[in-house]
Amino acid sequence: MPVPMAGRLGFKQPAWVWSGFGIAFICAVIGGTIQQGLGTVDAILAIVLGNAILFVYASALGYASGKWGMNFPLTVRAVFGGRGSVIPVLILAGLVTGWFSFHVWLTADIVKAAFTIESGIAVALIALGVGILYAVPVIFGIKSMALVRQIAIPAMVIFVAYYLFTKVIPAGAALFESSGTGDMSFVTGVGLAWATFAVSGTMTGDIVRYTRTGGQAIGVTGVAFLLSNAPFMILGVFFAAAIDDPTVPYFLDSDSMRVLIPLAAIAILSTWSTADACLYNAAMGFSNSLPNFNWRRAAILGMVIGLALAMSGVIANVTNLLITIGLIVPPVGGVIISDYFFVRRNHGFGMDRTSSTNLAAIIAVILGIGTGIYMYFGFPTFIFGIPGIAVSLVSYALLAKGFGSTLGAEEPTVPNTAEAEGMTKTAATKPSVLS
Repeated sequence: MPVPMAGRLGFKQPAWVWSGFGIAFICAVIGGTIQQGLGTVDAILAIVLGNAILFVYASALGYASGKWGMNFPLTVRAVFGGRGSVIPVLILAGLVTGWFSFHVWLTADIVKAAFTIESGIAVALIALGVGILYAVPVIFGIKSMALVRQIAIPAMVIFVAYYLFTKVIPAGAALFESSGTGDMSFVTGVGLAWATFAVSGTMTGDIVRYTRTGGQAIGVTGVAFLLSNAPFMILGVFFAAAIDDPTVPYFLDSDSMRVLIPLAAIAILSTWSTADACLYNAAMGFSNSLPNFNWRRAAILGMVIGLALAMSGVIANVTNLLITIGLIVPPVGGVIISDYFFVRRNHGFGMDRTSSTNLAAIIAVILGIGTGIYMYFGFPTFIFGIPGIAVSLVSYALLAKGFGSTLGAEEPTVPNTAEAEGMTKTAATKPSVLS
């Protein structure tokens, strides 16, 4: 059910949880990857533009969730209908499970790089162990997730300080002279920057539903992407430029174990913080879509799938993962945005539809995905993901207005049961979910 106004947390706690996504080791790694392909200046521009796109996209989705207290599965149900919502929720839950799996694999690969482990079996066993460890906070409650973040964020401050004072500051203006390998186009860099959080940005309602207003939800989204993710990716750009050696994995360029061990430990701690957040999103989707699946079973399912992918290593290529996410996920968000702001803006975000399946929404998502794939391969000068959003948004609005009753996209006639901003202004009783 939607979070009632008495259960909202306001701005601070949701912002803290969201910032744990952005202040993450993988964001610095992706920033470094973009730097190696584009060079320092173009990489910074690509990251800023990519995060600006991400902020606008996630804010458009988060505003309604913050206003009405609805998580992502409830939002999808409101748009796609009870039966129709199962497919998009499962698709996103599967993709965010892939993110969890990637972070498990990443941890094992960091350990492999730091300690020069050659055995594939040993790396797979490391992935198994850390995957179970990462899943425990999600299986037993988000309070443990908040504890991991409270440790991980200060640890990443130490990580940043080390590289700033030992690598970045001594390099000085030479950092901006790197032109990269030229193997990456500027629009690909922008796409990688914004696709990093395309899944979680689409599912932003799972966190911002605890804000009190739509405006607070937008503010929390700004903290997540403009003040956390973008700066951290830019720090990754500077780290990669200072090291200036694409063969060095994960910025671990020291020969001293006294340096490598704490750096690897901090990287792993940050990866844990992001991994359990991904599994949390996945469990939310599975538990709301699969029959007889409570939260714990859903989290265990995500863990098992993630472990299988991580141990096999099939999830290792982060660029391919981000491109896949950028092509498949955004059309779902485009339909949700279109439904709320253009199709039934006068009725609020009502949860119930007369039709159990909104065929107009499903058709629009298919058109968006198809357009995105076609544009990516046929016109690579476009930022991947954006054409899919545009087509799904416009096509859904046209289908809903022109064939709404036929395709199950009729406007609701009953008031929404969720509490909107400005309704009940009782004192907040802080639930355990984000505390």
